[in-house]
Amino acid sequence: MTRDTFTIASIGFDERDQNVLLTVVALSKNRLPRFVLFESSPDKKLADILIVNADNSDAIQRWNAYLKLHLNTATISTVMACEALPPANPNDKNRYLKKPLAATRLLSVLEEVVVTEHGYAAPKAFEGDITSSGDPPVSGPAAGAKNISALVVDDSLPVRIQMKKALQNIAGRVDFAESGEEAEKLIHNNIYDIVFLDVILPGVDGYDICKLIKKDPQNGKTPVIMLTSNSSPADSIKGKMAGCDTYLIKPVRQDIFKEVIHEYLELE
Repeated sequence: MTRDTFTIASIGFDERDQNVLLTVVALSKNRLPRFVLFESSPDKKLADILIVNADNSDAIQRWNAYLKLHLNTATISTVMACEALPPANPNDKNRYLKKPLAATRLLSVLEEVVVTEHGYAAPKAFEGDITSSGDPPVSGPAAGAKNISALVVDDSLPVRIQMKKALQNIAGRVDFAESGEEAEKLIHNNIYDIVFLDVILPGVDGYDICKLIKKDPQNGKTPVIMLTSNSSPADSIKGKMAGCDTYLIKPVRQDIFKEVIHEYLELE
């Protein structure tokens, strides 16, 4: 069983960026994987991930000294934040993030790091393999329904990856948003046939985005499928008041996903 909480430490950042790290910790509190600040985890001997201000020479020296000291004792990943991203280098194992730091983007990078470098097994958005061998899970009127466009709004990178896989035989175009603000821009500039919308988002939440979609002249009739890890009556009432068409409870059963797709996209 893999652990689901990882410690992060920062080197060379000012108060503004420290507050971004606090926001990342707060955003991850009710989801997996979780992130905690190294100084808030006294039982932890080393940080799992170092976030380094690559434009600060003193921070680089401290980072090198830290890695050298613990070279043979642990797996320590690095995320470099910098004003200008360096050219791609396949031999460079560090991750790079353009400044200024943004909490949602940093959280996505951290999730990617723990999956690829620390063996974290992300929670499944679906029960079973949504694209199992054999016939495609859903068949459209045009060989893969290439005329269908979908929007997925979810701040979890693992969920976005799984939704991309689930929709690959259904929609010819799938757009993704990590936050309510990103979703707003996409909704104003595009027309979608279906929207999958996470309830809990940083900033503007899923209920507000659902209301926005239903009031939008282009997408007002677009079915909105809300994704949630809870099935409380209060959530259902709030969703109906916001105008959502139905809920999918994560992890989503394959048969229920198929039924929803058939019903709201009117596929064969």
